[in-house]
Amino acid sequence: MRSPLAMSVAALFLASCAASQPKDISPPIRTLTKQSTPAEDKLPVIRSEAVTTDPEKALENYRELLKLKPDDDTRVEAMRRLADLQLQVEDSKGNSDPVAIGKSITVYKMLLAERPNDRNNDRLLYQLSRAYQNNNQIEEAIATLRRLGELYPTSNLIGDARFRSAEILYGLGRYDEAEKDYQFVLGLGTTTTFFESAQYKYGWTLFKQSKYDACLPIFFTILNRELPAGELEDPDAALKAVGKDKAEFASSSLRVSSLAFAALGGGNAINDYFTRSAKVPGGGEPRFYPLVYNALGDLFIEKRRYSDAAVSYAAFISRYPSHPSAPKFQSRVITAYQDGGFNDLVVREKERYVTAYAPGAPYWTGRQPSPEVLTTVRASFEDLGRHYQARAQAGQQAGRTAEATKDFLAAAGWYQKILSNFPSDPKIPEVNLLYADSLFDGGRTADAANQYLKTAYSYGNHPKASEAAYAAVQAWQRLVKEVPAAERPAALRQSIDASLKLADTFPAHPQWTVVVTRATQDLFEIKALDEAVKLAERLIAHTPAATPDQRRIVLGVVADARFAQARYPEAEAAYGNLLTLLAPSAPERRVVADQLAASIYKQGEAARTAGNLRAAADAFLRVGATVPDAAIRPNADYDAASAYLSLEDWQKAATTLEGFRTRYPTNPLVSDVDKKLAATYQKDGKPAAAAATFARISQRTTETPETRRESAWLAATLYDEAKMAAPAGKAYEYYVSNFTQPVERSSIGRRRLADLSLAANDKGRYLYWLNELVKADAGAGAGRTDASKLVAAQASLELAMSAAQDARNIKLTLPVEKSLLVRKNATEAAVQALNRSAAYGFADTTTAATYELGVVYQDFSRALLESERPKNLKADELEQYSLLLEEQADPFVQKAIEAHEANLKRISQNLWNASIAKSVKALGELAPAKYGKREIREDSYDTLR
Repeated sequence: MRSPLAMSVAALFLASCAASQPKDISPPIRTLTKQSTPAEDKLPVIRSEAVTTDPEKALENYRELLKLKPDDDTRVEAMRRLADLQLQVEDSKGNSDPVAIGKSITVYKMLLAERPNDRNNDRLLYQLSRAYQNNNQIEEAIATLRRLGELYPTSNLIGDARFRSAEILYGLGRYDEAEKDYQFVLGLGTTTTFFESAQYKYGWTLFKQSKYDACLPIFFTILNRELPAGELEDPDAALKAVGKDKAEFASSSLRVSSLAFAALGGGNAINDYFTRSAKVPGGGEPRFYPLVYNALGDLFIEKRRYSDAAVSYAAFISRYPSHPSAPKFQSRVITAYQDGGFNDLVVREKERYVTAYAPGAPYWTGRQPSPEVLTTVRASFEDLGRHYQARAQAGQQAGRTAEATKDFLAAAGWYQKILSNFPSDPKIPEVNLLYADSLFDGGRTADAANQYLKTAYSYGNHPKASEAAYAAVQAWQRLVKEVPAAERPAALRQSIDASLKLADTFPAHPQWTVVVTRATQDLFEIKALDEAVKLAERLIAHTPAATPDQRRIVLGVVADARFAQARYPEAEAAYGNLLTLLAPSAPERRVVADQLAASIYKQGEAARTAGNLRAAADAFLRVGATVPDAAIRPNADYDAASAYLSLEDWQKAATTLEGFRTRYPTNPLVSDVDKKLAATYQKDGKPAAAAATFARISQRTTETPETRRESAWLAATLYDEAKMAAPAGKAYEYYVSNFTQPVERSSIGRRRLADLSLAANDKGRYLYWLNELVKADAGAGAGRTDASKLVAAQASLELAMSAAQDARNIKLTLPVEKSLLVRKNATEAAVQALNRSAAYGFADTTTAATYELGVVYQDFSRALLESERPKNLKADELEQYSLLLEEQADPFVQKAIEAHEANLKRISQNLWNASIAKSVKALGELAPAKYGKREIREDSYDTLR
């Protein structure tokens, strides 16, 4: 029996527990899912029941009870309940105190140690694991739960414990360990309340480990259990039919199944999976297989993986092509590509849709197309037609003509399918018009014209009839431009007939006057002039009246008819009258004015053919006087100038040609005009004007090289003739810079440039051109001639004489040794230059160079004798210095004599010229003893022969 104290303690204990008794059950699932897990794999959260009494008071009662030192059983029970209550209190706070929980852990561990074999220790272990978990001692919690399972495998808490262990491991991402615990719970079957949750989470552990094939049967089992009966297709509708308590299970299971198939490769992975499943006994697709494809596609749409979504929907069609839902899935393929902005793929899939599901397609064998599919097919036909038509128009604008033509004809093909498959469609006239438009733009003009006529006149009165009638006229008009010339009149007649039919059927057509105006012009073209005039009169009398522009056009037909009949004076009058009806800014004014000019020009041509050049020239000039900006005026002015040239009326020819150049500087005839103008100036005795004209011709790159070269030469020589030195110099310089051949002429040009420079006292330019002349001859190679060499020899002589003069100008001043060196170098340069001149071998230049060579030596001798004497020389020193200079100068005198004697010897070669004569005279002065006593005759000096 218990003692009274024990009984009182027990009573106190029971009283306190009556106020706050902790529940002796396993914690709800929410305590097991505190770890971070993906939203889709969480179980529903169930909050703990609130502590409705004062827990602190209950705790204090238990502590007071323990202070009373009750019996051992009561103490153990009180300590256990104190620990449980403390754990419950901390759990309810949401922010547990580690110290408080630690106390509970200490109590649980102490009790387990005191009574290791107590039959209720499974509960203590369970609560200890909770305490560890709440204190974030996860590994200890896991170890405690495993200890519970090992020590108490038959405990009624085993399912809860293994499930809790699995949840903790799952939260830690230790999916392989969690997998075993979930699998254990599943092994308990429906005897445990955690079966369905464990089944769901078991599937997730497989998914987390990428065991996609293994997880799918788990989730399919859940879906088969939770989804409504029958074959399902729409995920939203199917999930709405699931009870609220299982909705999250079903929704998440369907989603993770889609995620698994996405990881396996998408829609084709579903097909592969079902194929493999069919080979397993009892396997195959689940009853809700359409839902699987649809859910996967929806998942991809959600993730904006539109191409993958389309492939998923298409996978269903690939596996079940005859399924009643196949058209719906094809529509989803199209929608996915539309959402993704893959316009080309949308077109491809629409084409696939209508090919597969249009009336008459194999899909419909034994059954009739549904209204829904027919509606989609009809809309797709038009969508495809408009797509190809729009793409063709864009390609046409971008210049991709061949591609555009192909697309227009593709569009026509789709429109034609509407006409064939839906002949009673209320929009059939509009479609027929689109069909005709596509044929027209695709280049099948005749077919388009006939379809326009069909649209206009075969469907009764409809809004598009008059538009189609006008389009038919336009199509025939284009055909006129496309057919060979031989077929053009017949095509024009088709256009005219369509125009007249429009005029008769639609008198109020807004384009009535336009069509009739054109028909009038077409009648003129096929030479039906009387019919054209008659139709023009109908147009003028029509109500509503033709516009002023249209009236002017048909009046122009009359003028053109007169022109076509070669009645040019009448045509001139008609065009003149028509021109008065046109506003200055009217676009057709240009055409009429040109026709007026042409009428006058034709009169000029007729006068020229008749030989009346003066009348022809007057008529040609009257073109410009009447229509100053006429397109034909340049030709008329040119022809007038040509007539004046034939008449040798140089003044009028020049005036006309100058006017042409001023008005039409870029006209192709300017080249010929310049040539004629240059010839006119020459014949009229105006060399300067002729030279300027030839200069222009020479610089025109469109001329032939020969023309440019001759023009450049004539420009230079004519400036010379006009005694215009500066322009002549520029013209010669242009010539020699641009035309090196023939060498002889370019040498003459350089010679002339040297002479002009000399005349202008420009020694630098004079010497430059002499040097250029010599270099040009030396580099002429095979083009070198005797004439070019002679001119070069003369230039070389002039250069040598200039060098001699430069030497001569150098005086020998103190200090003599410095000035003497300068004079000596200059003299040697002159001697070399003279020798080069003599080497050309021409008598005149050779003898002149020889004479100048003697003079150079004589000058050097004289310079020595006349050099400045040193200062402060005494008389005898000065005499001795002078004698020394004479000795130095004498050899140069001898060289001078030898040079002149060389000229003298040429007399024996039957040569005599001014240079030889000067050498004879110089010998008389230099050697009077030998040559000064005889009469100087060209047949003298036999001893020198």
